[in-house]
Amino acid sequence: MNLFRRSLYVMAAMVCAACERGKAPVRTDSAVTKVGPPVDSTSVAPPRNWNPSAGPLLLVVAESPSRAFVIAPDSATAAAQLSGIPHPASVTLLGRGGTVQTAELPAIADSGTCAIATLSAAPPPRPWSIGFIGGVVLPLPLDSIQSFSSPDSAALAVTVTRLASALPNDSAGRFSGLPFVVRTMWRFTISGDIQVLVATLARQINQEATPLQEHTLLIAERHVKGNDTTFSRAYSERSYGPEETIENAEVLAAAQLGPNRNPAIILSRDFGEVTAYGLLERGDDGRWRARWTSARRHC
Repeated sequence: MNLFRRSLYVMAAMVCAACERGKAPVRTDSAVTKVGPPVDSTSVAPPRNWNPSAGPLLLVVAESPSRAFVIAPDSATAAAQLSGIPHPASVTLLGRGGTVQTAELPAIADSGTCAIATLSAAPPPRPWSIGFIGGVVLPLPLDSIQSFSSPDSAALAVTVTRLASALPNDSAGRFSGLPFVVRTMWRFTISGDIQVLVATLARQINQEATPLQEHTLLIAERHVKGNDTTFSRAYSERSYGPEETIENAEVLAAAQLGPNRNPAIILSRDFGEVTAYGLLERGDDGRWRARWTSARRHC
């Protein structure tokens, strides 16, 4: 795990360091046209309600495409939710790139802490990320940083670093002035002309005994039509802690939920020995919110 995390700090280091050096703290320009009002997760208590338009459960790919973790929206009523699923149940599987495939879920093995299902399909399921049983769900294809051109990836790394630099630091100011490293970056388009950028960034204090890290999850938006194409912050989360236990957010996939086709991002939240899953949703008012987070699991 340490080797993997250290390797993430190589990516975009030169770009991010250059953006950090020799500049005053960046502020959000009030003259820039915002796609939607920004939401800072540190100041707004997010609701924890699963969107019923997504169906009764969330499926997350396990060790192979034919195996799935079954995530109940409410751990307190998980047994009743699982017992109410038909056998077999028809499931829809979505990939990060927008792929869609169907399969059947014959039965669910509930081990007490982790419910796991074996999917059946002919041919067998291909790689996927998230799945749903019923519901009104459409895919939102994601482009990763690996698919960006070199000028594009460099420019977007500078953009997300600038936006992350404008966020408040931890109360002790321990990470102030340290360079950001872009860990992951994804891009998709909604409503025909709004481009959404989702990025995770990190900073580190290299203490010999207990290295500390800061992780930032950032959503930015811009209109791709018109005169102003500047990205503006739409949502952010920030966490601090020891390298081994700090939260690592990973984008699993994006989807459109419900009759209004509200964009949503499904996350994995890894805390070292436990994992939770989350749903960020863009409401009809254009604001991104943390709508739901699952219980933490030792799977």
